[in-house]
Amino acid sequence: MAESTLSGALEFAKMLAAGGFRLDPVASAPSIEDLRLLAKKRLPTMAFDIIDGASNHEITLDANTRDLREVRFRPRWLTDISAIDTSTTVDQMALQRPYVLGPLGLQRMIGGEGELGAVRAAGTANIPFTVSTASNWSMEELADEATGPLWYQLYMYKSDTIVSNLLARARAIGAEALVVTVDVPLNGKRYRDHRNGMSIPPKITPRNAVQAIRHLDWTRAVMRPPTIGFRNLAGEIQGDNAVSHQEFVAKYLANLTLTWENIEDVRRQWDGPIYLKGILTPEDAQRARNVGAQGIYVSNHGGRQLDSSPSSISVLPSIVDAVGDDMTVVFDGGVRTGDDIAKAVAVGADLVSIGRAWGYGNAAAGERGVLRVLEILDEELELAMGQLGATSIDALDRGFVDYPEAWHGVGRHRDPERSAPARAAGFSAGTTEESAR
Repeated sequence: MAESTLSGALEFAKMLAAGGFRLDPVASAPSIEDLRLLAKKRLPTMAFDIIDGASNHEITLDANTRDLREVRFRPRWLTDISAIDTSTTVDQMALQRPYVLGPLGLQRMIGGEGELGAVRAAGTANIPFTVSTASNWSMEELADEATGPLWYQLYMYKSDTIVSNLLARARAIGAEALVVTVDVPLNGKRYRDHRNGMSIPPKITPRNAVQAIRHLDWTRAVMRPPTIGFRNLAGEIQGDNAVSHQEFVAKYLANLTLTWENIEDVRRQWDGPIYLKGILTPEDAQRARNVGAQGIYVSNHGGRQLDSSPSSISVLPSIVDAVGDDMTVVFDGGVRTGDDIAKAVAVGADLVSIGRAWGYGNAAAGERGVLRVLEILDEELELAMGQLGATSIDALDRGFVDYPEAWHGVGRHRDPERSAPARAAGFSAGTTEESAR
């Protein structure tokens, strides 16, 4: 009996050794949510809420993820999936995958290297990294670390001179596309930031001093020089005292006279693709096309601006129906899985922008964390495409998804299946679709 127990224990030990020991929680994290929890554990509340929080009661933040779950797949079995191609081409830019790293500012507030590690991770994966105007490193400092494509995100500041200078610098670093954020005429009120007393650079107050002591690695990181601030605007704005994010935006960013004519002026200064970020209606999508934009981001700023805005996925079908043949449509909002990417592309997006997801990875482990995010999304996207029977990005269309009728917009959802003649003939759903191709 003892010999049997001993031999069993030895066999079990051999099995463990063969499988390898997984002691690194980042490398073994199976999902973006696991990385989010690692980030929450590593950071004080003030820093974590910068990434995790949104405006007011966070109704739109919740809707972004909840409504993506309302999109359901319609797989095609018995399809040859031995070769799955996730590459795509958007505005003459060849991409290895149908998503990019979207703009996230204030990344030094999470400690570590801020955006530097993320831009290196993007280069390793050869995925476009979108430099935020609100980054805590200047665009030139980030470009020095970059080995992959760069895009640049622009806020339309009150000063035309500041905007023109930012555009010239973005051209100088070789940014391939310009993403103009249009949904910040005023800054959303973020309850979490107000409760936390969040400021830039961060202040250690009696309210958060205990957490600062409990997270000494973070505290030391944010106290290292250079002082945390908006380095893209160094020399452009006056004063460097700590101010709340809300105060900063109100003083320097909020442009109450901004109109579509200002976008036309930017168009005249930029030769490459321009995408307007923050579009939520077909009407504004058409206006964006009329002022010369190549594309739009269907986006509600991650729920961080106007709370009770619709979820991005719920308005995507009507916007694609309005301008999808004429413009590049980028989806942004609530993406946490490769399934979400497949859903957005199937509904009609040409490209997906990843925001909070890479922020969680960056907060959890810097460059390694962002690389793990990309690994997870790549694995899940290929798995979803394989199980759906879609072997290329171009193959993903609305025939692979169901979603609520209220989202359908002016077009018809899977019209071959819903046509009266097909139903009258008694064809099955699969037969109708295949014969229509």
